Amino acid sequence: MINGSNARTYRLVLFGDEAPQLERISQIGTDHGLLRAPTALPPDGLVLASAERADLLVDFSGLAPGTELTLLNTAAAPFDGAPFPALDAENAADLEGLLPYAQVMRFRVEAGPPGSWSVPAELASDYEPPSEDALASAPRRGIALVERELEDGPNMLTMRELATAEADAGGALVTINDGEPRTRYRVAAAHFEDATTFFPVLGQYEVWQLINLTEDTHPIHLHLDPFQVLARHPISHEIPEGGVENRDLVATITLERDPNDALSHAIDDNERGLKDTIRVNPKEIVEIAVRFTTYSGRYMYHCHILEHEDRDMMRPFVTMPAELMPFMA
Repeated sequence: MINGSNARTYRLVLFGDEAPQLERISQIGTDHGLLRAPTALPPDGLVLASAERADLLVDFSGLAPGTELTLLNTAAAPFDGAPFPALDAENAADLEGLLPYAQVMRFRVEAGPPGSWSVPAELASDYEPPSEDALASAPRRGIALVERELEDGPNMLTMRELATAEADAGGALVTINDGEPRTRYRVAAAHFEDATTFFPVLGQYEVWQLINLTEDTHPIHLHLDPFQVLARHPISHEIPEGGVENRDLVATITLERDPNDALSHAIDDNERGLKDTIRVNPKEIVEIAVRFTTYSGRYMYHCHILEHEDRDMMRPFVTMPAELMPFMA
């Protein structure tokens, strides 16, 4: 399955006999191929934001001919990660949430020859989670996802690439509090046409922190190579009036759960594979381990909601062979 919608996120629930049938589904693959082991779907259903993919095995055995199962969508729009119980999927229609109909697809079971099948306990064996040693010296990159309100047009969604600020720096700064000491950043790039600031070295891990300061979930997509999800951290944040300008950003971010935050911020088991698109929910920092391995050149990363991508939520990066890095200074 692939979510080919320009903006809509789906949370899919297989429903039949007045109850969810999620136990009939095993997920064996994600964006870049097989998972290391098959996994059950999350209890609320399979969430797919724009460009996310899933390889599924569905078990229709044991059902009488004529049985009908319906695939339902419980995700309102714009999607913000808010939970919706699978048990109530038949009542998910929500006009205010731009979901007039929950039905996506219907299956009708036909008679067939009896058979048996099983899913291997181990699937992909050609990749491992990155080791602590590999990440200990990995460069850290911060990207803030922000929305700037405009009086004379649609709001502008941008990704602000952050660079560590000097100790005596003043002006517009982003402060991240995680106990002591706090870290302060300045905006190094704010628009697509700004100078490139990311130059990953081929073969070396980097840790990218995607910091969502908006009210919506954004599916962030990296070109060229897959990544692995390391963590989801709940955050609270404050942006003063006028804190989001054409280039400047003033924000205080604290690694703690906002009192009004109902999301779990857990990594789902079906996200523990090779991904190239990751959902970043409101009030959340997602950490991903990125390693580009083969090709040097100019590539992109962006929000895969088309309207956001076209409203400046896209930035370039240039992958570099290690031999050239001494000349970058």
